[in-house]
This record gives sequence, C-alpha cells and structure tokens, in this order.
Amino acid sequence: MMRRLRRLFHKQTAEKQLDAELRYHVEGQTADYVARGMSAEEARRRARMEIGEIEDVKQECREARSMHFLEDLMQDVRYGARMLRRSPGFLAVAVLTLAVGIGANTAIFSVVNAVLLRPLPYPDADRLAIVLVGVGNATRAPASQFQLFQIRQRTKEFEQVGGIWVTNGVIPGDGEPEQVKVGFVTTNFLPLLCARPELGRFFGAEDEAPNAPWGVVISHGVWARRFGSDPSIIGKSIRIGANSAVILGVTPKDFKFIFPSDASVPANVDLFYPVSVDGSDPNGPGYLHLIGRLRPGSNTARAQAEADSISEQIRSLRGSSGASNFRLYIFPFQNDVVREVRRTLLLLFGGVGFVLLISCANVANLLLARATGRLRETTVRTALGASRGRLVRQLLTENALLGCIGGVAALGIGWAALRAILAARPASLANFSGVNLDFKVLAFTFAVAILTSALFGIAPIVASSRLDLTQSLKEAGSTAGRTGRAWNKLLVAAEVALGFVLLVGTGLLMRTFVNVLRVDPGFRAENVFSFQIPSPKYEMLHQLLENLAALPGVRSAAAVSHLPLDSTANWYDHYWKEGAKPEEQNSVMADHRSILPGYFRTIGATLLEGRDFTESDDAAHQHVIIIDDVLAQELWPGEDSIGKKLNVSDSPSGPYQFQRDWAVVVGVVKHIQCHSLTLMVRPQIYVPFQLAPRPMSVLIHTTGIVPNLATSVRAQVVLLDKTIPVSNVGPLSDTVARARSQSRFASLLAASLTAIALLLACVGIYGVLSYSVAQRTGEIGIRMAIGARGADIMKMVFGSSFRPILPGLISGFLLSVALTPLLSDMLFGIKPNDFTNYAENVVAILIVSAIASYLPARRATRVDPLVALRHW
Repeated sequence: MMRRLRRLFHKQTAEKQLDAELRYHVEGQTADYVARGMSAEEARRRARMEIGEIEDVKQECREARSMHFLEDLMQDVRYGARMLRRSPGFLAVAVLTLAVGIGANTAIFSVVNAVLLRPLPYPDADRLAIVLVGVGNATRAPASQFQLFQIRQRTKEFEQVGGIWVTNGVIPGDGEPEQVKVGFVTTNFLPLLCARPELGRFFGAEDEAPNAPWGVVISHGVWARRFGSDPSIIGKSIRIGANSAVILGVTPKDFKFIFPSDASVPANVDLFYPVSVDGSDPNGPGYLHLIGRLRPGSNTARAQAEADSISEQIRSLRGSSGASNFRLYIFPFQNDVVREVRRTLLLLFGGVGFVLLISCANVANLLLARATGRLRETTVRTALGASRGRLVRQLLTENALLGCIGGVAALGIGWAALRAILAARPASLANFSGVNLDFKVLAFTFAVAILTSALFGIAPIVASSRLDLTQSLKEAGSTAGRTGRAWNKLLVAAEVALGFVLLVGTGLLMRTFVNVLRVDPGFRAENVFSFQIPSPKYEMLHQLLENLAALPGVRSAAAVSHLPLDSTANWYDHYWKEGAKPEEQNSVMADHRSILPGYFRTIGATLLEGRDFTESDDAAHQHVIIIDDVLAQELWPGEDSIGKKLNVSDSPSGPYQFQRDWAVVVGVVKHIQCHSLTLMVRPQIYVPFQLAPRPMSVLIHTTGIVPNLATSVRAQVVLLDKTIPVSNVGPLSDTVARARSQSRFASLLAASLTAIALLLACVGIYGVLSYSVAQRTGEIGIRMAIGARGADIMKMVFGSSFRPILPGLISGFLLSVALTPLLSDMLFGIKPNDFTNYAENVVAILIVSAIASYLPARRATRVDPLVALRHW
C-alpha cells in the first residue's frame, strides 16, 4: 500500500524505476541469448519479442501497481478545477448561492447544537430531572419544605432531591455597598449541579445542625471582586447585611445556573446559605425550586409514576397543605429548560433547510445551462469511448468540488450570521454559552456541503446520462435542451413552492409580532424608570418616594415588590373567599404583589372600583387588599367586590414571616400582564408594603427625559441610608422590550430567511428565463420576421415563465396548509390558516415572479430577426 501511495504522488520516480526494471529484464534476457550463441542484435530483438511491446508492458505494470480509483479521482478533481476556473462568473454565482444556503444552516445549527443537543454542563446531566408542584391553576409551582421532606422520605427513583430559592441581599464594604443575589439551598443542592468547589467545600449535613455556625458559599465573582481572589479566604467571616457568616467554599469561575425562565433562578447567584428541611409545618409556603438526580437505570416515566403515588399520599396526610388537587410533575431537566425555545429553533432549522433546497435548485439550474454549453465536449468524449459511468463520475466530482468550495465560503457567512443571531437572541437563550462554530458544527457544514452537491447535481447528471449521441451530433443538442428545460421548470416550481411556504410562515410570525406590539399590558411604560433596593424599612422608603417625587421633571414615585414582566422573581400563594368549602381552600393561587400608595397611578394602571392604599393600611389596622378584575369576576361575577373578604398570605410581623389571614377587598384594578404579554397566567392580589416588606423596585414617572436621573436617584438613596445599594436602574420600557424579545427574534430570523429565499427564487426564475430566451432566439427571430409584435413576444415569454410558477404556488399552498399548524403555539391574534395572509403572499409571489421575468422578456422583444436567423 505504501509503495502504491508513493507511486501515486511520485510518478516521475516510479516511471524511472519502471524503466530501469524493464531495462534490467531486457538486458538479462539478451545476455542469456548471447550466451546461447546469438548475435547481440538478434538476441536483443528476440528478448524484446519475448517480453512484449515495452509501452504495453509498462501500462500493464502501471495498472497492476497503481491505485486506479485515487488516480482517476485526482484526475477528475484537476479537470473539474480547470473547468471551474474557466468559468469565473458561474463559479462566483454558484459558490455565493451555496454559501448563503449552507451558511444559514450552519448558523442555526450552531444554536440548535448548543441549546438542544449539547448536554447541560452539570454532572450526570442526563439523569437530572425537575420536580414541579401543581395546585389548582398553578402547574409549575415551587414546593414547600414539608413537601420536599415527604418526597425525600418516600422516593426510590431519585438518588437526591434538592431545592433553591433566590432573593436579594447586600454585601456592605469600605466603598459602595453591593446588591447581590442570595440563594437559599438545601445542603445537597450544589453537588447536584457542580462536581466540586474551586476552594473549600460545599454544605454538609453538619451545617443543618441547630448550633452550627452560619456558613456561606460564595461565587467566584464575589471572591474576585470583594476579596481579591485571596486563596486563604476559607474559614474567614463575611458580613451580610446585619449578620456575619463563615466562608465555607467558592464556586468555580464558569459555574452558573441554567433554569427555566419561570423558576426565578438567575444564571449568576453570588451567595449561598443552607436551608434545613423538615416536615414540621405542613402549611408552610411553597418557595423551593426542586431538582433531582435519578438513580442509574431509572427514567422520568418511572419517576412520574412514583410521583403520582407520592402525590396521593401527601394529599391524604392530615393537616397537610396538599389539597385535593395537589400533584407532582417530573420532567427531564434539559427538556424543561429549553421548552420555550425548542419549537422556535426547530422551525427555524426547518426554514433554513428550505433555503438550502432553494439554493440547490438555483445551482442545479446553473449547472443545467452549463451542461448545455458543454454539450459538444460531452458528445465528443462519448464518441471517443467514454462510458456513461465515467461521465457521471466526472460530473459528481465537479459537483462535490463545487459543494466543498461553497462549504468553505459558508463558514464565513455562517460565522457572521451567528454573531447577528447572538446579538438579537431573546432572554430565554441568554444563559446558554458556547454557541460557536465548534468541531461538531464544522462536521455538520461539511456533511451538508456533500449532501448539497449530490442534490444540485441530480438534474444535470440525469440530463447528461440521457444524451442521445446520434441525435446530439445531428442537431447540436436539442434533445438535451428539451430535457434541461423540463428540469428547469420542475426546479422553478420547487423554488416557488418552498419560497411560498416560508413567506406564509413569516407572514404569520410578523402579524403575531405586530399583535404583541399592540397588546395592552395593563400599564404604560413610557417615561417610567425603575431601580431596585433590597429590603428597605417603611419609613426610609416612604421618605425616599417623597424626595424623588420632588425632583424636577418627576410626576410621581411609587414602589412594588415585583416589576411587571420581570421574570427574575415571583410570589404567589393560595387564596379563597369567605365561606369556601374545605376542599376549595388551598386549591387555586394568585400572584401576590406588595405596593405602596400611588403605584397604580405611577405606572398608568386603571383602578376600576374602590380606592388605592393609604398610609394607615398597616398591620395595626384591619388588613386590606386590592384585587384585579380577573379575580373579581372569577369569585363574584356580576357583584360588587368591595368589602368582600379573602383568605390570603401576608407578613405583618416581619419579612418572610408569612401567615394566613382574612383581608378586606378595598379596590379592583384592571389586570396587569406580569408574566407574559400574551398570556394571563394567574390573577393578582396586592397587599400594602407594611404587610409584606421585601426587596422593592422603585418606579419614577417623569415628564420626559430627565438629565442625570440615575445620579440623582443614587444621591437620594445615599442621603437616607448609605448602606443600601441601588441596582438595575433603567426605563420600564426595557422590561417590556424583553417580554417581546422571543416574538421579535422569531419574526426577525424568519423574515431574514424569507428575504433570502425570495431573492434566490427571483434569481432562479430570472436565470431560467434568460437561458430559455437565449435558447429560443432563433424561434423568436422567425416569429418577428413573420409579423409578431413586441407585445406578442412579451406575452409569450411571460406565459412561458408563469407555467412552472402556478404549479409551484399550488404545491406551496398545499404544503403550507399542512405545515402552518406547527406554528400554532407561536402565534397570537391570528390563526394558522388565515385567508388574508395566504392572499397577500400569493400576490407577493406573483409580483416577485413578474419582476424576475420582466428583463428577459424585454430582451426577447429586442431580438433582431436577421441576426437571429443568421446565427440559428
């Protein structure tokens, strides 16, 4: 094998060795004959006759010793490269077309690979599952300590089940205090998602002991920012607010959380504290987001069956908070993390597949036209003895070479497209790192390039393999021309069909985005700015709002515990009206929000009935609440809600010390979209700040742009309490924009793909029609010579161009009817089979086709009959 490879790449040396070997045999045989008494001349003649014709022997040796396949392949590659080099215009157009189609696939596959295919960066990620609680109208609720305790006691399918809850905290310091994210975790939670800490240790069972010192695990970021990456930090104390804790460990630099967006667990958590889990309080609040690791050999189906049994046991416990509709749901962790973007990415991946097919159709049309131009070459090669198989192999090699060149060019386009996608990606994709052109993506690009070369080469190969040698020599290729024209029409129809499907889907997504822009979120974000401060005291917060309202250009100021459409935190709990039956209690949930008076006015919400809160609505007086119109209509349809009582959870004795109490409804506000612009997730209950103090977001309604507003805000906070940090200063409209980001992302990418598809289809129709006009120049000349007018020729050419377009439209319509229901979950305010959308897109395709057909048709009307007949 090595000798054959050497001969393949060192032909001159191999030829010299072959000459020397044959010369040796001839001379040896000659010497033998001379020894027998022959003359030298006769001996040489006899030796040559015995060995045979030297060149024939050489060829036999070459065939016996060479690697035919590789030699033929290299010959075909060299020949194909020469032919492509001779047609730079064809090469540039074909490579650009392929690069666009393959590059778009490369970019989208990079995202699909990173988000859907690559395992999450956690130990045994394939065995991680998320555990969700369902109660009434909440199907993805967190669990209480009691419920987690019961799950741990009864499970056999999980090795470990842990939980986390994230809130805000403050790290004081010599300089400006820093607001941080604080995670309260069960002691087994961090090892579920992180193999080992960078320094120190994670929590252990000893940290749950009642007399154990308060320990904390800090993030790598806090370690670097606040402690200068001091390696001796383990065992030292750190002040957190008014308390101190011993640093037990440091998480790795690249460690972050990738949770579902509705879990309110941010990617980066700065501090971790242990939470002990016991079953002493069956009525405790649900706040822990649970993750479990399945035992080896188990699966989510078995875990779900076990969870159903555990749910039934929890419901049967006396005094348990588990109502009659309590249930547990088990989902694979990775599947649940990507559930919001999976359909979008897969549909976009299908869309770029359509673009690739359109690119293949365009290149196939170019190759058909080129094959007709090379008909004389093909005819001569066939006449000289080249087999059809040899011709096909040559074409396949040229196609593969063209596909590989297009694949290399596609990497550049794919890289640029990927950068644009990452810049426009929605928040649901922001936590996924490593979206890049890695080895798997490069392998995908190469595979697509090879597959593409096979696809766009089918039509030219079939047309060439049907070559009639005798007919071609007689008629200079009319047979091949007719075959090529049939393929041209088929490919144009396919381009139109695929382009129409993309256009219909894009029309639906664009209308959805427009409808989302028109949604009334229940508040007005214009000229409203917000910032966050952690757990302020009432007196300080009240004074801060008064000071802010007095600033120039400020109309009003207010505060709320959870900003609308901000998914970084949430608070919801059970409620029931007075007189509810026991089975109706703890059965449905509402979002709870803590506010100060003036909140609704500041964000432009509509108070439908009753009054706003006042300063006297505190723990010392009767507890009062404001509800939204959804809850009012649900509990008291057609009745006045003011004065009615609800059993709710509030915290009059201190932060997070929740207790159930009866509260009187004093107002009804129009529902505010808190989770999504397009979905009403839960109704809302508002409680006064005095009954539920917690980290607050302050809102400022201004008359317009206020210079140095952020600086003024920080100055006012420092004036009252310099230990309180200010964070997340920005316009409320940014939060609304983030809520629209996924719809905008899908619409933007779909519109980009459709624009590319329409451009390619337009170029394809133009190219095919130009080629057809060039082939029919003689016919057009005759028609004009016998009296045809320019309008007649224009009509003929347009009629010829629209023959494949109409079947393409019909096919595209049928394909769209079958595929558009897949978009149902992504649509808002429009149905998949919207008639107006179809009608507009049919008109768009006809306009694009007419534009693509105009120039070739106009060129046909300018054909000189004498010139056409002379060269026909």
